[in-house]
Amino acid sequence: MSNASISMKCEHCDANLKLPGTLAPGKKIKCPKCSGVITVPSSSAPSKPPKEEKKAPEEPPKKKNTGDDDDEGGLYGLQDIANPEKETKSKPKINYALDTSNKDLRGPAQAALLGPSNKIMFRSMFCVALCVFSFGVAVWPFVFSEDILDYKETLKAYFKIEIEKAKGNTELQKKLSERASKIEKDNKNDILAHNVYPEIAERQKKLKMTDVEQGIPLEPGEQEFIKVIRTKQVPYRISWIVFSLLILVYNAVEAMAAVRMQALESYNWSMVCAIMGIIPFNCIGLLSKIWSADVQPDPMQLFPDEGFDLLQLFTHPLFLLCLEYIGSLALGATALQVLLKPEVKEGFSYKGDI
Repeated sequence: MSNASISMKCEHCDANLKLPGTLAPGKKIKCPKCSGVITVPSSSAPSKPPKEEKKAPEEPPKKKNTGDDDDEGGLYGLQDIANPEKETKSKPKINYALDTSNKDLRGPAQAALLGPSNKIMFRSMFCVALCVFSFGVAVWPFVFSEDILDYKETLKAYFKIEIEKAKGNTELQKKLSERASKIEKDNKNDILAHNVYPEIAERQKKLKMTDVEQGIPLEPGEQEFIKVIRTKQVPYRISWIVFSLLILVYNAVEAMAAVRMQALESYNWSMVCAIMGIIPFNCIGLLSKIWSADVQPDPMQLFPDEGFDLLQLFTHPLFLLCLEYIGSLALGATALQVLLKPEVKEGFSYKGDI
């Protein structure tokens, strides 16, 4: 049989195939393009090129068919492999794979610190806002009021103390109650100062301010009680202002340290942030109780004298500061536990590939 090639079309995909002339007629082979089974035709006459066609140039070296060629008019051939096993062994073995391990050690560290740092920042900034509000309340009477003392509330405390002292003397208790009720109804807080400090009334007379209402005259005991309480109110208010500022600065520094913790900027500042949360610094505001105990009525009295008020208990500074510290302690301990993990330490020290 001649070694000339045989041309035929695939009966499945109509691709033009060029087969070796050595194939026996009737042999079943697979189409290189569609993998369909076709039969070598019985006519083994070599194909003759058309007369009008010029002699085809030499074919370039055959390339391995990938099956991606969509040109149905292309020529295909079969590659004879003398020794398939030898051919397989000659191919290089791939004994490696892509390295999918995480090279950036900062990612896991930031993921571990994201929750604690965000919570510390939120708590610290909330405390800063509360300190600003507290500072404003403490400063308000010094700036926007005629006096830092509420005279009516102070006189209520005075009559309460006097009525308590007069136990057993019903007539005196009744007299004190009527006096307290009369001052409560007829006097205004802004005019009681005229009766406590006579020099104010004299100054108004010199300025011919005779139309100013003077209110009910106060007795010497009542005047003296107000003056004493006023002298104790000043240090209490000043301590309130100082502690508000200290707590404000403390929480602002803690929030800044939490930001640096989340960005993995400084391991030392991150440890400082966690430790600051554990220290009950915000509770120093309770030291104001030292000065408030002598102020009447006591602004930091935990339990009311008349009945039990659950709302007053839950809104009391003592309860709120203790509750705040429990949350701060939990967040600080959690952050400290995360910071001590080896992978988090490595994240802080990792500087990237150079």
